[in-house]
Amino acid sequence: MTGDVTINESAGCLVMTTEILRSMLYNGSEIVREMAWVIFDEVHYMRDKERGVVWEETIILLPKEVKHVFLSATIPNAREFCEWIVKIKNQPCNVVYTDFRPTPLQHYLYPTGAEGIYLVVDEKGTFRENNFAKAIQVIEDDMSISKVLEKKQQKNKGKDQKQTASQEMKKLISLIVSKNLEPCIVFSFSKRECEAFSMSLKTCEFNKEEERDSIEKIFNNAIDTLADEDKQLPQIAMMLPLLKRGIGVHHGGLLPIVKEVIELLF
Repeated sequence: MTGDVTINESAGCLVMTTEILRSMLYNGSEIVREMAWVIFDEVHYMRDKERGVVWEETIILLPKEVKHVFLSATIPNAREFCEWIVKIKNQPCNVVYTDFRPTPLQHYLYPTGAEGIYLVVDEKGTFRENNFAKAIQVIEDDMSISKVLEKKQQKNKGKDQKQTASQEMKKLISLIVSKNLEPCIVFSFSKRECEAFSMSLKTCEFNKEEERDSIEKIFNNAIDTLADEDKQLPQIAMMLPLLKRGIGVHHGGLLPIVKEVIELLF
């Protein structure tokens, strides 16, 4: 159950956004009386400026009989959080902690204007000092007085900063694909930037012909459910050419059917 779609609201296990659970608590929903456990994923959102209040209110408003599980990979003060739960709920709470990571993580550095990416922490957690030093050298060279003056001149000539960011994005994604490190997700906290970055890749081609054909078929089948007027919307018109090239856009401003088909293709 999300703001966009509800599949089965009478199921034995309900998966929903925290905002919907809070609304249920506000409205005194029947479902709340039947709840035995609530599992909060990504509970570190408690410290988010905008959404944090939703998590806090939901935890406080849940009935005392309900048991909780709180999941997070990044909460820094788990014990302190645990003590707060004990205090407001008057029931014991345990911290279960592990360092084990099922998916190995690699850290790369990509200095702006660089020709390559630098692996600085490998999948075993080993810090690659040589690579880090090379990346820092590129940054230091980029900050030399001649480069700073050159940038200032370009700025005076009216060279757009956003245009530079888009060019860097294209360069970086092409580099990732050439090293067979795709698929990749680029996060941006701005809907406009999501679209701008995707449009900067419109000359790239990441799909084979048979993939392009099947993408077109899947997309058109999904869009056929829309009214003819809605099919003319700019977000529909811009999406198919990008998807056929292997580039998707996903944010809260898209129609639910568009988001769903992008998730499916991903």
